[in-house]
Amino acid sequence: MAYSPTQSIAIEPPRWRRIKLAQAVRQPIVIIGALIVIGLALRLWFIAVNQIDPRFSAADDGDYYVRALRFAVTGEYVDNSWLVRPPGHIFFFAAMLRIGLWLGDPAIGITLIRAVQVVLSLALIPLGYDLARRLFDQRTGLIFAAILAVWMPLVELPALILSEPLFFSMLFIHAWLLVRWRDDRRLRWLIGAGVTLAFAALARSPGLYGAAFAVLFIAISAWRAAGQHRRQQVVLALLAFLLPFALTIAPWTIRNYILYRDIILIDTLGPVNLWIAIYEGRGEGEAKGILLRLPQEERQRFVSAELRRIIQTEPWRFTRNLWPHFHHIWKAQFIEDFFVKASFFARPVREIWLAGIMSDLIWLVMVLAAPFTLLSRPREGAFRLVALGWIGYTCLMVMLIHVEPRYLLPVWLWFALYGAATLARIGQQPLRWDRFTIAGLVASLFLAVLIVSYRDYPQIIRTGLAREQAWEAAQEAMARGDAAATEQAYRAMLATDPDFADGRAEFARWLLAQGRYDEAGQVIGDYPTHRNNLVRGAIARAQGDAATAVTLLRKTEEQGGEDMQRLAFAWLTPAPTTTLTLGNDLDLGYLYGFAFGERVGETTYRWLQGEGVIRLPLPEPLAGNEVLALRLAAPAPTLLTVTIGDQPMPITVAPGGWRVYYLPLPAQMRGMREVIVGLSAPTFLPCQTLPNNTDARPLSVMVQQLSIR
Repeated sequence: MAYSPTQSIAIEPPRWRRIKLAQAVRQPIVIIGALIVIGLALRLWFIAVNQIDPRFSAADDGDYYVRALRFAVTGEYVDNSWLVRPPGHIFFFAAMLRIGLWLGDPAIGITLIRAVQVVLSLALIPLGYDLARRLFDQRTGLIFAAILAVWMPLVELPALILSEPLFFSMLFIHAWLLVRWRDDRRLRWLIGAGVTLAFAALARSPGLYGAAFAVLFIAISAWRAAGQHRRQQVVLALLAFLLPFALTIAPWTIRNYILYRDIILIDTLGPVNLWIAIYEGRGEGEAKGILLRLPQEERQRFVSAELRRIIQTEPWRFTRNLWPHFHHIWKAQFIEDFFVKASFFARPVREIWLAGIMSDLIWLVMVLAAPFTLLSRPREGAFRLVALGWIGYTCLMVMLIHVEPRYLLPVWLWFALYGAATLARIGQQPLRWDRFTIAGLVASLFLAVLIVSYRDYPQIIRTGLAREQAWEAAQEAMARGDAAATEQAYRAMLATDPDFADGRAEFARWLLAQGRYDEAGQVIGDYPTHRNNLVRGAIARAQGDAATAVTLLRKTEEQGGEDMQRLAFAWLTPAPTTTLTLGNDLDLGYLYGFAFGERVGETTYRWLQGEGVIRLPLPEPLAGNEVLALRLAAPAPTLLTVTIGDQPMPITVAPGGWRVYYLPLPAQMRGMREVIVGLSAPTFLPCQTLPNNTDARPLSVMVQQLSIR
């Protein structure tokens, strides 16, 4: 419609526009969207600084990765060597690794695993808002969503521990689906709740016991909501949940029965862990040895019989660690990781220290606030049974077995939810000192006493900060080349915290670079971390103890939990040489980008995995007329690009055995004391190109020796 001069136009004052904008910004959808963006940024940042890689892990993640890769390549599912583990992660990992194989590199599958788990982690933010809003109110939903977005254990979970996010995400979605059903009574939500809890159980078997808490919630909620025909409504609701739950798990249980002739619903991990925890021998290694001597199909029956015997004859053995483990649950987790543990175990603890300290403060507030809602008059109905059931069951299991942070995720989840509900009420209603408030106060004070009595945290923080200041001073002195100040700072660091194994490793590698081998050996101590073993192996190599060096360096490279080739390249200053033989495990520190060493007869070599670098520190400066000799082999003609300095030189590696290829060193390198050689070649997957081959590594050419002549 055209404008007429006789028409009046209503113009909003700027103040009104600002008010409307402020109201829009406060809309929950805007806040949740912002929290998702913040959560994504934090998770990507953590992935960028994290060095842990399941391909090099000897822990659960490594076991899952190896078996999932085998499943993806061959279609053959093989149980762990000493127990039956839950299969959920294997199936999930194998699907992602299969996509990676289609794209030419199983490492892409690891990226996909993390990507899916990041997406699930971010999805929990709006779901958490909706869950808390339905159970309590909108303010609780926003607080809970903020915790899910920024709390460090959940930020690092998708990347750090690949064997846990699937369980946690499915448990969370299961709880949300239960509450959705409570609110609109559509059975499809119960079907989804049953399937997601089954997925959680297939990822970690404690999900099985969560069915009992869900059944109580469903039965009570259905009974209260139903008018006539209450029993029929309750039965229908329970069937809608239990049938999908059982049908999802049943194929795996049937598989176990066919294979082992025993009822193994999910795994044998729980009974085995419980037996090991109370085993009266010398520890986990001896207990595992006993199980490994038995056929897999007999281990479940053996452990079950042992547990029954102990219950009947020595039941007190189950109670010996209950209180210490219960006390351990309430520790300040990040402060423990940063200032108490002897090692960071390759976690980027220093890089995330600020977020970690903030997360401990969030955890402290949630733990102290949650009892006021958990012990108040229920506003959320029967859902409290689900939360209390999971809290009680999780605490009992870690008290009986052992405490690991990942096992405590259900406890942290429900304390965060109920703590958020308590915080949301602050300033909204006057405090009423009734029996519920007093009960919450007593429980909160009890938890506070547990926390402050577990460690002398003020002293630990003071000592830890002094240690970190000394470490920082050592890095600054090293950067400016001040050897005396570097040594003084490192010694001050160890005087402050003598048990800090990571600090000993860094000081020892600096002494090693100075040629002070005996002192380096004295500093490194005997704490068995992989990084410490890397330095021990390098010291043994420098002192001529090849056998010890090979043992330490090989194990470290294969089981270090991170790319030890890159770490060794950055950390170590290996001895000068004009000839480097690859694959004998004494080459760590000279190279990266290669597969583990291999041996055929007396010949050792490494496969180049696409792109790699070899560094040769030289005993004498280059004269300017040298050539680089590369002894190479390949299963098919392969174009290899060798880059020396800024000069790329392509050569074609011919098949049919080992050949030596000569390349002139650029004249401008005259006088240099180090040659860095870059290698690049297209890769192939043996499992896709060679008959009857199951090797899924991306490989290019074999490199046996490199020398300057």
